[in-house]
Amino acid sequence: MARVKRRKPFAPRCRVCRTNRYVVPVVYGFVNDDLIEKEHQGLLKIGGVARMVEAPNWYCKECGNEFLR
Repeated sequence: MARVKRRKPFAPRCRVCRTNRYVVPVVYGFVNDDLIEKEHQGLLKIGGVARMVEAPNWYCKECGNEFLR
């Protein structure tokens, strides 16, 4: 059986680092244990309970840049 190569989920390129290797989504809403665990694993960043209009969707773990897209 042929192996299927899985793609990395889409993440835009950081404008400071110029790479998407360290970019993770920013998640808004009520926090639960699953979200806290995923943040500790480096899979996402918790943005808070309420999302403002110009709140960032993405976070770069390398340089700390937060951006919309």
